[in-house]
This record gives sequence, structure tokens and C-alpha cells, in this order.
Amino acid sequence: MIIISYYTENTPYEQVMNTRLRPSLEKWGLKHYIEAVPDFGDWYRNTSYKSKFVQKCLKKFQEDVVFLDSDATIEEYPELLYNMPDEVDVGVHYLDWCKFWRNQDGQNNMHMLSGTMFMRFNRDVLEVVEDWVEQCDNAIGTWEQKILQEILKETTAVNILDLPASYCAIVKSDGTIPEYVGEPVIKHWQASRQYKTK
Repeated sequence: MIIISYYTENTPYEQVMNTRLRPSLEKWGLKHYIEAVPDFGDWYRNTSYKSKFVQKCLKKFQEDVVFLDSDATIEEYPELLYNMPDEVDVGVHYLDWCKFWRNQDGQNNMHMLSGTMFMRFNRDVLEVVEDWVEQCDNAIGTWEQKILQEILKETTAVNILDLPASYCAIVKSDGTIPEYVGEPVIKHWQASRQYKTK
């Protein structure tokens, strides 16, 4: 398995990568591949490239990949990602939006997050990712993770694991993480809050 990520060169995300994810990967000695890509013009186009990047890496390395956003930090050794059950094809976290942001239970308002993603190298996953690429290309201005959420909702070809919240623990703007998340394994610092419109 290899951890993959990219950043848009000559933007603040380059510094984010070099101060967050890259040193975090090196600290734990985790095999990884990071790519600098050109700025495609706006936040949606830059994030939509994620689909093409995952596809490229699956084909290039021909092994399971874990994608992490450039603002992620690995707080503990990500044991689950390296011992993923054989039957799992895709691992993503479904955020309970109301519980996380408003501390309200029972709303069932689930948002799939693409900041931490496990992708098995197999034919079915490659087909799902190909669909993701095509739909991102045809829906510029739509958030890539919403597109992937709908694809995963409709497909029966892959087995999906809802990763624990601790593997995609969003740090709120006040620096806190809700207690129910537990001890974070991977933190996401939401750099897009600051740089999305720049």
C-alpha cells in the first residue's frame, strides 16, 4: 500500500503540504507519493483533479492506495489502513454533519468525505474511479466528493467500509474536535477554509 497526495504548485497549498502532510509521513516512515500539479484555475477544478490523480496512481503503482489531503497530519500509526479486511474495496468516512457541526443526534445527514480514502487495486474499483473521473469532467463546479458519494451509493460492485471518524478528524476553526470522534489518528486541518477563494 502507498499513501498518495498532491498539491497545487505556487499556491499556499505548497506550504501546507510541506508543513503538514509531508513531515507527518516522514515521521512515521510511511511509503508515499506526492505530486505537484499546476493550478487549474479555481478550487473546484483543483479538487476535481483528485479523481484523475487517484486513477493515475492506481494504474501507476498497481497496488492499494490511500489518498490524503495535503492538510492532513498523521497523529498515530494508521493501523486500520495497513490491515484492511480483504473484502473491503473502498474505505471512506461518512460524516454525520449535524452531530459533528451542531451536536445534534438523529438527523442522519451523512456526508462522504474524500480527505482520507482507501482504494483497493482491483478491476471493480478502477471502474468506479473511471466513472468518478468522467462525472467530474462533466460537472465542473460540483464538489468531487459529492459526485463520488452518489456513485458509491448507486454501485453494488464494491464493498465499502465506513472508516472511523478518528481517521478523518476535522479540526474546527476554534481548534477543537468533537469528543465522540475519540483520539484522532488522522487530522484534517481544513486549509480550504482559508484558501478556497484565493
